[in-house]
Amino acid sequence: MYILSKYVLREYLKILFRCLATLLLVYLTIDIFGKIGRMVQQDATIPTIILYYALRIPKIVFDIAPIGVLISTLVVLGILSRHNELVAMKSNGISLFFVTSPILVMAFLLSLILAAGNFSFIPLTKQKADFVRVVKIRKGEERAYFGQTRLWLRDGRHTFLNIGFADSIHRVLHDVTLYKLRDDFTLEESIEAKRISFEDGIWMMYAGRVRQFPQDGVMTEHTFEKEPAGLERKPEEFKGLDVDTDMMKFPELRKYINRLTKDGYDVDRFRVDLYNKLTLPFASFLMSLIAIPFGVVQSRSRGIARGVGISLLIGTCYWIVHSVALSMGHAGLIAPPLASSLANALFLSGGLYLYIGIRQ
Repeated sequence: MYILSKYVLREYLKILFRCLATLLLVYLTIDIFGKIGRMVQQDATIPTIILYYALRIPKIVFDIAPIGVLISTLVVLGILSRHNELVAMKSNGISLFFVTSPILVMAFLLSLILAAGNFSFIPLTKQKADFVRVVKIRKGEERAYFGQTRLWLRDGRHTFLNIGFADSIHRVLHDVTLYKLRDDFTLEESIEAKRISFEDGIWMMYAGRVRQFPQDGVMTEHTFEKEPAGLERKPEEFKGLDVDTDMMKFPELRKYINRLTKDGYDVDRFRVDLYNKLTLPFASFLMSLIAIPFGVVQSRSRGIARGVGISLLIGTCYWIVHSVALSMGHAGLIAPPLASSLANALFLSGGLYLYIGIRQ
């Protein structure tokens, strides 16, 4: 029995690695040919381009792993059936569960590895890749910097903003501190505002305090209820400055949510992304579970050629359900835990039902 499990696992790993390598190569080829012309026009050097794509590989592997597992499972079962190995195993009293258990165990271990990466280095590499793309390739300035879950942003030459929470949808900045500098970059004025909102074509500050630091060294301050902020940026420029949860590790995102909750903000959309970091890596295991019944059935009747088509259909259905559920969660229509786990729950139930049925 041990030899049989080792054989199935070896065949599965060979196909899985080849499948992931092929998907990665196809993805990179399409992406490179789509962007290389623009990168050359921006005078990007070859080492910079290589660094950019090297930093993107962990996130790409994370994204293609479920479809790679799905295709690999269908293909390996098709090969075993084509060589009549499945029939031989069943005739010797070996159950389908025992034959497929190495595939399920390997897919589960891969899901754990992806979850560990999504908790640690994948957000970091995505953040660095974005920095290389904006600063090294486009030769632009990094528009914003997230430090300790707060957003730092420059407005013009002498004004810097420290923002607690940017709501680009409603065009409101919460918990904002403005630092205005002189030409010699000494602090001239600081303004703390509970919120800044874009109204009637201008930015208005509410419930704040102004501190002025004249060069004679005597600080003055006063409070206000409502004042113009005098910001140069348009609301459209803040659309790309929302917190990108894909670039935050799980502890960082949880800390950010706790701070926003303490300050009284609505954090449901961030909770959806937090729970999604827990559930999404296990899509690979679910793909293997639901692929086994399809793999056995299609290998009996239709051959391996249809395996890729079935994989694309199953994968598309999963991502449609998952994307719709996440969108509903972000909109507050369903609870965050349900939004992030709905697709997994449906495919787990369907996979178990089909798996039990095919064993019988």
